[in-house]
Amino acid sequence: MTLGVVVSAWVLGCLIVALPWPRAVRSDLAVVLPLGLFVGLGVTSTLFFLASLVSFQPAVISGGIELTLAVIIIWRLQLRPPAAIVPTTPPHRRMSWLDWALATVLVQMAVAAGIVAWRAYLTEPYGGWDGWAIWNMHARFMLRAGSSWPDLLAAPPLNWTHPDYPRLVSASVARGWSWAGTETPAAAALVSVAFATSLVALLVAFVARQRGRTPAFLGGLILLGTPFFVTFSSNEHADLPLAAGMLAAVVLVILAGENAANRGLWLLAGVVTALTAWTKNEGLLFAVVLGTLVCGRAWRSGAPRPAVFFLAGLAFGLLPVGVFKLLLAPANDLMAAPLGPRLAQLVDPARHKLILASLWRDLGGFGEWRVLPYLAMAVPYFSWRIRRPFVGFERAIPLLIGLMLAGFYGVYLLSPQDLTWHLDTSLVRLLLQLWPLTLLGWSLTVPSVDSALYHEPRQRWTPRVFVVANILAAVVLVVALNGQLAANELAVKRSGMARVGVTLGEGWFGIERLGDVRWAWSSGEATLLVHTIGKNHGLPAKLRFELRSLTPRQVTIRSGGTVLWSGAVPVGATQVELSIREFSNGVTPIVLATDSPGVPESSAAGARTLVFAVHDLRVR
Repeated sequence: MTLGVVVSAWVLGCLIVALPWPRAVRSDLAVVLPLGLFVGLGVTSTLFFLASLVSFQPAVISGGIELTLAVIIIWRLQLRPPAAIVPTTPPHRRMSWLDWALATVLVQMAVAAGIVAWRAYLTEPYGGWDGWAIWNMHARFMLRAGSSWPDLLAAPPLNWTHPDYPRLVSASVARGWSWAGTETPAAAALVSVAFATSLVALLVAFVARQRGRTPAFLGGLILLGTPFFVTFSSNEHADLPLAAGMLAAVVLVILAGENAANRGLWLLAGVVTALTAWTKNEGLLFAVVLGTLVCGRAWRSGAPRPAVFFLAGLAFGLLPVGVFKLLLAPANDLMAAPLGPRLAQLVDPARHKLILASLWRDLGGFGEWRVLPYLAMAVPYFSWRIRRPFVGFERAIPLLIGLMLAGFYGVYLLSPQDLTWHLDTSLVRLLLQLWPLTLLGWSLTVPSVDSALYHEPRQRWTPRVFVVANILAAVVLVVALNGQLAANELAVKRSGMARVGVTLGEGWFGIERLGDVRWAWSSGEATLLVHTIGKNHGLPAKLRFELRSLTPRQVTIRSGGTVLWSGAVPVGATQVELSIREFSNGVTPIVLATDSPGVPESSAAGARTLVFAVHDLRVR
């Protein structure tokens, strides 16, 4: 049932996309399918949201509307005359050796990404902080409180959950739980992975349609090779759904521009742009920027009709956003503070310096790569003349990205929050939102590979070899990665279907490692998260690790109101053993506190202030 929730939304989305498609859908099926996945999840979440305002059983109402809508669209598609199959640009050719090689690497990257995402889900089945503290909590409001759930948003104690955030992710999760009949974490993770999957598939399929397979495979490889993207795919943040929506909107605008008279595709592009605003607050900025660019292009060309239909679709799609923002949600925390005093921040040199320094830092460490791919991406442009120039609305992609960055910059300047905290907790995720659009622009302009590399294998057995080789390589990958810890995991122990894992909560600098040994230094009071899944009978009952410190200190370890351990930690290491048998299924925080401040790790500028370290943690 959990998978059926996503599949039903996907089918409806594909029908909606197929309705205005200007030619036979089967000629562009690779593009229609990922578009349909995002559109379906967006539309069904909107229907569930509206139904939740009037009924204690929104799944019944929204499900009936979904079924009716699907039947009507199928009827309309049957009445429509057959569309002409227009060859894609560039025309399809046989797969070359280079294509087969890149496709093989891409498939194995997808397999590895799937394993990493699965491990990330097992490590954090309830998602990252945004997942369990915002999106899933809001989904529970919609599911448990019936039509009175908006009243919970106004409760001051819940201000920290950002009750003004749009509902696409939360409503999709609530819809999945409602259909499944239980609040299983798998439903929420599946929704998160579905958005990430649609993002990768759409990037590859659209670039293949516009440029051919080689640039498409290269773009997909870079995206799947972004560790930050892969680990985010299952942790239920809204940044990847937003990135998927922004990519879908730009793709639809480019396709609609190929036939400016296609009213349906322009309407759909407007609706999808509105769905980005239904995903996250940054989507409102994107809707304004993209709408401005579409109108500007229409004004320069002297053909306003495309912009009119785009704006009509945008206005229609923004209706649920307006209902939620104006009638139900409390004020946004960034907008609630008085504007007057914040205007002076616009000319504060210290704020500009901090924002630019943080941007430089996060661009340098973006993606969590060990080796940044920027240089390799720039190599094809060393000879600028051989690049493929943008055509049509593709020319607006760099401007779109630049205007989004400028908008983010302005928000940081006016932010009433502590600026350092605001930058540290959000900037890298804003860059992640724009990364797929950046790869789209790169893939569309990367120069073509020398035709000498396009030798076409004519043996009929080549596809069979490709399939067999990928199956064997996938098996090797699964075996090789199965024993590895996830990126945020300190230790794990499995017994049958039961599992205990330990990850970092707040207050840590991150995991460091040397060989098989992992450790993490704290910046003050810090939290370990114990994830327990399945029946624990026969599972280990203890956590063992070393506490290390650069100065003598007292450390107390608590779970809830219970002290699990307390003692002195000298310079060096102290062995600690904690019982975990009484922990119930779910996530149990363990808080480590100390009576002494930290000390700088060195005399170098920017050195970390270290308090204590958890070293070589084992689940016994």
